[in-house]
Amino acid sequence: MFTDGPVTPVRLEVLLDLLRELSIRKFNREKILRVLQPDTLPGVMTDTKRDQAVATLKAAFELDLITTDNGGRIRTTFERKDPRTTRRIVLDALDKHVLGGSMEPETFFALFYSYLLALNKDGVRKKSGDDWAIDFDRDVFAGQRQSNPFNSTKYNGLRRWFRYAGLGWHDSEEVFQPNPFERILRRLPDIFDGRNKLRGEEFMENLGKTCPEIDGGKVFRRVAGNWKPENKTCTLGLSHALIELHQENKIRLHCPQDSRGWSIKDADPPSDDTLKSDKIEIVELLDT
Repeated sequence: MFTDGPVTPVRLEVLLDLLRELSIRKFNREKILRVLQPDTLPGVMTDTKRDQAVATLKAAFELDLITTDNGGRIRTTFERKDPRTTRRIVLDALDKHVLGGSMEPETFFALFYSYLLALNKDGVRKKSGDDWAIDFDRDVFAGQRQSNPFNSTKYNGLRRWFRYAGLGWHDSEEVFQPNPFERILRRLPDIFDGRNKLRGEEFMENLGKTCPEIDGGKVFRRVAGNWKPENKTCTLGLSHALIELHQENKIRLHCPQDSRGWSIKDADPPSDDTLKSDKIEIVELLDT
């Protein structure tokens, strides 16, 4: 797993920018490590000391962002003229390989996020990394020892990557608050699949399939023991994300007074022309 090492999103973007801008040059593993962590830096004498560069390279391989050709040259798996920003390329890779449901190469990334989301408004509070690891192990694995168990180091690494992936934010006490606004925004075209409007039930079904770590998805259901789909109540984090998407004119939530759809009541939705209640009847795509 790369999130519990010294690799950061910025270092990963720098590596990809290097390979994009200097694509005509031949970079093998040794050259890349020396560029990312030159000999002139303190403590760098051999490749074994280039831990940051080694971890960054490893993460890029695991996310299928780079590959090696027959001559040992390292190159990107995407075209140099790809119109996406480097950040978006990394985020798309995270969506596909880490949040896509397989949980590889990051065993705990999606699983722990789903755990936080399912805790809802009463469970997310200030705790040490060790306490989070103990609670997660107890609630998800029933205390059964894992071959590579979750711990405080993994917890601290995930906090950094959760922010980058647009899965939430940290409050004034540094408590992570799940809010998948950016994650859902990136995947709206997949959720709507060429349509402009979806009934609330269909939107939630497509959301769970596209984002398995969010309400109703297969990763979410694995850890959300007390969550029942028949209650039709969105988690607090998802409720906030949907309201923000509505207020930012990315989607429009149609919630008439007589709706029996999915509820976003935990986020205390404001009232406007289409938000007449806290139950979603129709979701409309506005920004494609």
